[in-house]
Formats: sequence, C-alpha cells, structure tokens
Amino acid sequence: MTEPNESWREELAGLSFEDAYRRLEETVGRLEQGELALTDAELLYRQGMELANRCQQLLTEAELRITQIGDSRGVAAPPAGEASDDGDDDEWDLPPPLEPDDPSLFEDDDAPF
Repeated sequence: MTEPNESWREELAGLSFEDAYRRLEETVGRLEQGELALTDAELLYRQGMELANRCQQLLTEAELRITQIGDSRGVAAPPAGEASDDGDDDEWDLPPPLEPDDPSLFEDDDAPF
C-alpha cells in the first residue's frame, strides 16, 4: 500500500498540532533509520508530508485567529514575516515556513551519515 487510506485521513484531520508534530517527528525518525522496504518508506514519506501539511494548516489557522483578535481590539498586527516598527528589539526574525515538499523537512544536520 503506497497511499494513505481514508481512516488515516480521518485520524489526521482530528489531530491537534502537538499530536501531529509528535507523529511527524516519529515518522522522520523511522525514515532516517533507513531499514524500511521501499513501499513502506514511500507510505511513511507520504504520511509525513500530510502531517507537515496538517501542522502548517493548524499554524495558519492560529495565526488568523490571533490576527482577528488584534483586529477586533484595534491593534494592527504586522504582515506575516515582517517585524513591527515599535522599537522592540526582543522580536524574533523567523524564516518563512517551509513548503510541504521541501526536502529539508527531512534533513538533519546532526545525522551521522
């Protein structure tokens, strides 16, 4: 089986961010071990991509809710990826989110190989 089945997709849709992220980490770990048959590795990769998409979806929804809260209070939030000009040097300059098919999602700089 190389396609995630319908029950997988239903389970995926019900996962919280934390659960989806934990499952994604476990999936990446299993793929990095490299001891899987090709069809099993392909299925895990597809599931990993769907988990990454779920995480991104949940983050995007949370960002939208936060923006709406700020808008309802009359607080203008800076556009995504931009720092505000309030002089606060404590803000983090985060990189843009990775695309779901970005191979670096599965790269580990600390990997021994």
